[in-house]
Amino acid sequence: MTDEWQDIQEDDGITLGPEEALEREIAKSKALKVERLQLKDQVEQLTAENQALRKENDAFKKHGQARSSTGEDSPEEADIPAFDAPCSTFLPNRWAFILLIFNLTAIGILLLFLLQKPTP
Repeated sequence: MTDEWQDIQEDDGITLGPEEALEREIAKSKALKVERLQLKDQVEQLTAENQALRKENDAFKKHGQARSSTGEDSPEEADIPAFDAPCSTFLPNRWAFILLIFNLTAIGILLLFLLQKPTP
């Protein structure tokens, strides 16, 4: 009877015995199962989040259609806040404008000092 077990070598050149190789494969298998379960949970969470976002998107669409069909000055819609552009796009533009004004003012003052004639 021939033993067809192949010796598996470790990275540092040490040959593992059958028990160590089996333990290593079992550990790999357990790690893969845990990873698979984590991924499954993550997929379920993302699916639930996706569904919630779709419902919210549908609600916004319905709100927009109702607003456009009834007119913007409708007293019914006074309670519902208007959906304007997000603040994240407005604030960088505002800061860029403020910095531009500041830099232009600084350049103007610098030019005034440079062009001023020295007094003897």
